[in-house]
Parts: sequence; structure tokens; C-alpha cells
Amino acid sequence: MNGRLETLRRLQSIDTQLRRLEGDKLYRGYDVQKKLALIQQKKTELTKLNEEAKIFQKNVGMKELDLKSMETEIAKLRLQMNQVKTNKEYSAIQAEIGGKEANKSVLEDEILGMITKYEEMNQRCKAFEKTIEHESLQLKELQKHVEADLTTLDAQIQELKKKREKYTSLLDSDALQQYNRLVSHKDAVAVVPVVNKVCQGCFMSVTAQTLNQLLSGKDTTFCHSCGRILYLHNDNETSEEEEK
Repeated sequence: MNGRLETLRRLQSIDTQLRRLEGDKLYRGYDVQKKLALIQQKKTELTKLNEEAKIFQKNVGMKELDLKSMETEIAKLRLQMNQVKTNKEYSAIQAEIGGKEANKSVLEDEILGMITKYEEMNQRCKAFEKTIEHESLQLKELQKHVEADLTTLDAQIQELKKKREKYTSLLDSDALQQYNRLVSHKDAVAVVPVVNKVCQGCFMSVTAQTLNQLLSGKDTTFCHSCGRILYLHNDNETSEEEEK
């Protein structure tokens, strides 16, 4: 294998590692964003629930005022009933009191049910607050871990970029331009092996002429189907591409 091809292979190995590390950085950032979004969602739900609880509390207060008003009316009717002079008037007031007492009982039950629901809403609010507090503590820990991971990833990326500069400096401008063009148009894979006379980039058979060019090892050989740079696969070669 000629030196230019070996350099291109090593350059591709470095670029593959760089893309993986950059992807790892993004994923670690997504973890934080996901946790932040969850906390914000819980806070929004809590705010909505608090607003509903306030409105509900106001409605309970209005119902209690209605109850007090009804109790005042019943008290007045009882006083009035003691002052009437005929049985007919007495019976009429007694019937009216009975109706208001029935309405009062219904209202009391309604208020009791509303108070129970209001207490349940308050319990839900407290549960949301505890969840938000717990998630916020988890976020702080996650941010610490992510920050440490990003520092490590950035150091690895910088080291690989130094290696990349080393290998790009060994290539002439035409070879580097061809490589960069292929990387940008061929799913970031510019250099691929030929295995059993098949290009491993597009999985099309290569021509006899292409095989002869590869065997000669003199010039850079391109796949006639996908245009990628080819090299002959050697079963004995190590899979490790990084510079030792």
C-alpha cells in the first residue's frame, strides 16, 4: 500500500473518531436539555394547578358566604314564626324554613365536597413541588457529570485534531481536496476496502482494470461506481488505525 493511501486511511480513521466524539458531546448536552425540559414541564403544570386551586378556593369562599346568608334567612324566619298570630302564617313560615333547611343541607354537602377536592389539589401541588425539587437536585448532579465528560471529550477532540493536522500536512492539495469532497458527499466515508472483488462502499463489483491498479499500488484508485478511494483488504492487517 502506497504512503498516500495509508495516510488517507489514517485520516479517515481520525475523522470517524472525531465525528463520534462530537456526537457524544451532543448527546450529553441533550441529557441536560431533556432534564431541563422535564423540570419546566412540571413547573408549568404546578403553576396551572396552583391557579386552579386559587379559583377553587375562591368558589368555596363564595359558597360559604351563600351558606351564611341562608343561615341568616332561616334565623329571621324562625324569629318571625314566633311572632305570627295565626296557624296559617305559622305553617307557611314553617314550610319555607323547611325548604331553606333542605337547600342548606345540599349546600353544606356541596361545600364539604369542594373542600375535600381543594385539599386534594393542595396535596397534588405539594407532590409536584417535591418532584421538582428532586428533579432539580438530579439536574445539578447531571450537569456536574456532563461538564466533566465534556472536558474529557474536548481534550480527546483536541488531541485528534493535532493528529489530523499531522496527516493532512503529509498530503498534497489535490489528494486532500479529493478526500474532503468525498467525505462531504459519501456519508463521510471516503476510503473503503475491496473484499472479494467488491467495493465495500457501494457493494458493486470492481473491474479487472481496477484490481490491477490496486495491485500495482502506484496511484490512487477510485471505484468506478461510487467514486470512493479503494484499497485492497488484507486479512492480516490490524484494525487499529490510530498512530501509536
